Amino acid sequence: MAHFGIVCPPIPGHINPLAALGRTVTSRGHRVTFFHVAELEPKILAARLEFAPLGADHFPPGTLAQSVDHLATLTGTQSLKFAIQGAVRISELILEFAPAAIAASGVQALLVDQNEPAGATVAQHLRLPFASICTSLPLNREPLIPPPFAPWGWSDSPLAALRNRLAYAVSDHFIAPIQAVLNRYRRRWNLPALRIPDDSFSPTAQLAQMPREFDFPRSRLPAGFHYLGPWFDAAAPPVPFPFDRLDGRPLIYGSLGTLQRKDSHYFALMAEACAGLDAQLVLSLGDSTGSKIPDLPGNPLVVNYAPQTELLRRAALTITHSGMNTTQQSLAFGVPMVAIPLAHDQPAIAARTARTSAGIVIPPAKLTTARLRAAVQQALAPGNPFKASADRMSQAIQRAGGLSRAADLAEQLLPQPSP
Repeated sequence: MAHFGIVCPPIPGHINPLAALGRTVTSRGHRVTFFHVAELEPKILAARLEFAPLGADHFPPGTLAQSVDHLATLTGTQSLKFAIQGAVRISELILEFAPAAIAASGVQALLVDQNEPAGATVAQHLRLPFASICTSLPLNREPLIPPPFAPWGWSDSPLAALRNRLAYAVSDHFIAPIQAVLNRYRRRWNLPALRIPDDSFSPTAQLAQMPREFDFPRSRLPAGFHYLGPWFDAAAPPVPFPFDRLDGRPLIYGSLGTLQRKDSHYFALMAEACAGLDAQLVLSLGDSTGSKIPDLPGNPLVVNYAPQTELLRRAALTITHSGMNTTQQSLAFGVPMVAIPLAHDQPAIAARTARTSAGIVIPPAKLTTARLRAAVQQALAPGNPFKASADRMSQAIQRAGGLSRAADLAEQLLPQPSP
């Protein structure tokens, strides 16, 4: 039996797929421990994995929830700047407290989210093998691949390469505070300085929870990079839902993930757009704390938190903020999407949805009830091309290997016994 550790950003979009991978690894007889702020312990234990808190006295309970709530009120550059500030604080916490906690636990290999480079620095400091995990879009840089926050599509023109280069320069400006913290500890530990995020990626294994067919064309990925499709399983903590209220009409599933305000006007807009259609709208507010359910037009079925994959198995269409998990899970079940990318990497994910023709993308600045209603009707029309494209993506996901292949690659990190 081996012992794996997980280090990732403290938000559900990153925790949930890594928890699914952790459960797959534990099903093979290994131990898996999450290392993070104490506030996450109930969630990790509910996911049936072990947990080790970091710096409890330096990150009081409730701090993370307050930060996430504030992030939900921000958009655009403000949202990005606040996210960077939070990332700096989390990086300092991991760099300061994780080495001792991981060393004391006897962990033999680490699974580190690409978006948490402090975990990679700790792995290198402790001389532990580690895999870089792409729970969202791969951060690997190439001249023709736009940065993971860019809303534009792929092009092989010199002008596109120049635009990407300028965008990466902007990205480097924003992440400079994170790089500064990382390199301060790396100097202390006699590790080479990081110039760009790619310098923190594992030379052995980089695992992406998306199929190759969903990404833009890449030509410079390392040999250890693997596209594996989305990571979710039937062993996730159960979520109650009134399935008896589904009425048999085509199901439209609407979700903005877990980082948006629960009273967002987007939910009302979805309800208005779907009112009167021959379909049933189910809206998940993404709030597990049990907020008051709002009154919305058209009598949709609204819940604070939904068993997403169970609903997507039955869905005809997803209306989504274009988060990676919802996008990949929709495609896994061949469900086309209407994407409303709101912040962070969502515009870049939506650009890939548009390129694969698996959905219709409406930028928030152009969103109206009429435009959303027209897109929903178009995506539900018999014989529409979006459903066929989503089905092709579903087939690609089935071929990609998923959690089983990811667990195989995780086990390959472990030292092999001598013959």
